[in-house]
Amino acid sequence: MQKLIKTIISGSAYTAVMLVLSCGGKDSSPNPLNCGSNSDKVSAAAMTYVQSPTKANCEAYKNVVKDFYKSCASFYTGSAKQALDEFLAEPCPN
Repeated sequence: MQKLIKTIISGSAYTAVMLVLSCGGKDSSPNPLNCGSNSDKVSAAAMTYVQSPTKANCEAYKNVVKDFYKSCASFYTGSAKQALDEFLAEPCPN
């Protein structure tokens, strides 16, 4: 489980960097115009969760990933979309 979470976090961080370089916007609400700022939030939440893997930090991370996912929905297709949906559906460890 830890390896899966670290893999997802690494992938999310990589995706966040890619999107920061390609997307822009100042508003933080989920929409296609601000996927860049939401990707910054994903990176910050991932680092917080890695440093302190509590249930609260996991839930916060998932919520930020969900907002990011909504704001850049066209970025994810096929198996990447399915993997992200499965990650968001999986409950956080206690």
